[in-house]
Amino acid sequence: MGMATIGDVIINGERFAAASAAIRIDDIGLLRGYGCFEALRSYDGLPFRLGDHLDRLERSAEGLRLPLPPRHEIEAWTRDRAAVGDSVVRVVVTGGTDLDDIGAGSSTIVFAHEYIAPGESIRLDELAAPWHPAGAASELAGVKVLSYAPNTAALLRARARGFDDAVLIDAATTVLELPMASIAWVVDGVVETPSLDLGILRSVTRNAMIEIAESMGIVVLEGSFPATRLHAADEAFVMSTTKEILPAVLIGSRNYDPGPITAALSAGFRSLVARELAAGAEPGLG
Repeated sequence: MGMATIGDVIINGERFAAASAAIRIDDIGLLRGYGCFEALRSYDGLPFRLGDHLDRLERSAEGLRLPLPPRHEIEAWTRDRAAVGDSVVRVVVTGGTDLDDIGAGSSTIVFAHEYIAPGESIRLDELAAPWHPAGAASELAGVKVLSYAPNTAALLRARARGFDDAVLIDAATTVLELPMASIAWVVDGVVETPSLDLGILRSVTRNAMIEIAESMGIVVLEGSFPATRLHAADEAFVMSTTKEILPAVLIGSRNYDPGPITAALSAGFRSLVARELAAGAEPGLG
């Protein structure tokens, strides 16, 4: 699925036409996948929870020992690109050109591309993820790194097998996350979702789902759950910036019907977005 860039690209504060935007070929972001990034939604020109995304970008950069430009500059560049309208805005920070001096020659790239809405539901393959930290000590646990090759390979394998995406399972059959999204399910009216200490990404949409569920009186349990727990669920759904809250109708060989709790959380998410953007409320900004 291609991403059509909308308007200019900002690199280190300088504006370029998309066709002429470039980084050095010896950047370790390109050569080694060393760097970090964020992707956030702009709804009608307003970024959703920009502060939370910048917080996560800072945590990712810290994990990589990668210096960032001042936060207020990245915020300004992101707002500039979000203003193009309904889109996805990406902030990419490359590792630079010197392994002995991480960040030297780094490029901070901000651009918007078209938002392609997902379908009404999603079908997931179940795939092993031997590269995932899955709770083990790792410098990259929870870091949104550029090196998404294993995740992308898992996504492509799932699509080759006739699914839309994959849910990743560790060697102990513990449910983790999707290559580029989080997962949750419903058992007897309770939402269950893998916990952050498994090394999964601290999803902004997942955090919003938990807030919405609590406001509705829906219990959310975070923990380490075996795949059999997912198979026994009444409903299942995925969460991400581009998918929002989306029901899963097939996971492996198990079919699910979109259920009332998923529908309520999805509607609640849309209402939350509308309220926060109308009020200019963006948690995390200071």
